Amino acid sequence: MPSRGPRKTASGPSPGTSKRKIDEPRSPLRRSKRVKSTESLGNPSFPGRSEAKKEKPAPPGQKSLRAHGDSLALSVKEETEEEIGASVKAERDQGSAVKHEEADDKTAVTATSSKRRKTKKEKEVDMVPLRARTPGLRMCVGAHVSAAKGVFNAINNSMHIGGNAFALFLKSQRKWDNPPLHDDHRDNFRRLCKEHKYDSAKHILPHGSYLVNLAQEDKAKAKQAYDSFLDDLRRCEALGITLYNFHPGSANQSNFSDALSRLAKALTNALAATSTVTPVLETMCGHGTTIGGKLTEFRDLLAMIPQEYHSRIGICIDTCHSFAAGYDLASPPGFQAFMKEFEEVIGLQHLRALHLNDSKAPRGSKRDLHANIGTGFLGLRAFHNVMNEPRFEGLPMVLETPIDRPVSMISKSPVQKKDQDSDGAADVPTSNNKKKAQPKRPANSKEPTVADPSVWAREIELLESLIGMDPESPEFRALEAQLAEEGREMREKQQEQYERKLDAEEKKKTKSPRKKNQKTLMEMMNGAGKKGKANKNGSTEDSEDEGCQSHTE
Repeated sequence: MPSRGPRKTASGPSPGTSKRKIDEPRSPLRRSKRVKSTESLGNPSFPGRSEAKKEKPAPPGQKSLRAHGDSLALSVKEETEEEIGASVKAERDQGSAVKHEEADDKTAVTATSSKRRKTKKEKEVDMVPLRARTPGLRMCVGAHVSAAKGVFNAINNSMHIGGNAFALFLKSQRKWDNPPLHDDHRDNFRRLCKEHKYDSAKHILPHGSYLVNLAQEDKAKAKQAYDSFLDDLRRCEALGITLYNFHPGSANQSNFSDALSRLAKALTNALAATSTVTPVLETMCGHGTTIGGKLTEFRDLLAMIPQEYHSRIGICIDTCHSFAAGYDLASPPGFQAFMKEFEEVIGLQHLRALHLNDSKAPRGSKRDLHANIGTGFLGLRAFHNVMNEPRFEGLPMVLETPIDRPVSMISKSPVQKKDQDSDGAADVPTSNNKKKAQPKRPANSKEPTVADPSVWAREIELLESLIGMDPESPEFRALEAQLAEEGREMREKQQEQYERKLDAEEKKKTKSPRKKNQKTLMEMMNGAGKKGKANKNGSTEDSEDEGCQSHTE
């Protein structure tokens, strides 16, 4: 049998041969079309990346393939995560929603911007004054404006509404602990006052915190209140402000005279610790044990303070509070009677400021409910009395009227348009001139409201127009009727509530306690006491009316 020659080898693999030699180069791993190529991972143009991705030579076999595949998957995953992170960051900066797929592909998280940032043009529009200040007026009218992000911002906010006076909070009135006054805030405040010609000694009236009660009986709480009060007075002196308005406080469950004594002692100590600022006590509505509802209470307070400090004690007349306390400020005779009592009981030298507010509640209701000028129970005539009173010239007159308005009522003019939160406050145009869809509100929910400072701008203009106006002129009559009609529904509602309250109080007074031998309705139903004792009339029969009355009690 002839010997076989050497086997011929084909240039390529023979048909049907599936076994591959180990030393042959491997074909590249397949990758998903949805995953970005990783060819650039070893590119020197990416500093540090090629070295970070170097791996040790893997042993031959399946293990090497798995290791290489794991390394490839890891690098792809890292780059993909970096790209997703960069994409999410870019989309968040644009304020658009971004969805991230979860591992189970069942849920998605949407990141949205809560508030659209104002453009440079919109910020410039917001700085345009709603009305210009009226120079040279003898009556200085303004409003309690915001001092957010620095007390110096209150000056710009007052300029925005055309106020010749203003009030502000020197710090947060909702908490006890506050950071100290910054030096740059102080310097900016003084600079802007000088620049815009606000006399900080006459036309600026800071308002004290509502948390402070200097008549507090509890010693720890009284010290906390006094420390906050004294801190405000020192801030006033640092800012060059000489007037500081605050609420006198309340006696709570303690004796009223003792509460006045504690208030007088705290004021005396604060006056001794300062030198230029004048604390100004505000007239109150007289609710409960609140101090300041009657003018005689200020007289009694002054009597407890050393005479040397009397020149630094002021009073602020709040028109709504004094009206609710029972004083007639609406009619000209009633207003003059109030001013006469003020002069005789306290002294006009102590009158330092006014708060101009109409009242939602009727006279004598002892309810502190502010209304817009001319729409409440005081009416426009009361403010004509104020704006033409010579004894008020040069005093700061501060509006504290409500300015929150439903979104649908806010003017869409460029001057008054304000950016709102994305919770449905207002329509905000997008870059493609489309309006963002507003979230649906529950059926019974109230329409959201926003602060509209143009209300104050209009009221300042209204009050200034009353100076020298004839109250019998057709112009005044028409204006008075228009404002009264705007508040008619509100007044009717409050009047009805007030009358129901009076009826309930009257019934409570007329009701007598159950008689000693009077049976209750339950006793009558159970048949108890059929042989009851004789009543006042000598009869052993119980009146059905008396039984029902005792049950209702």
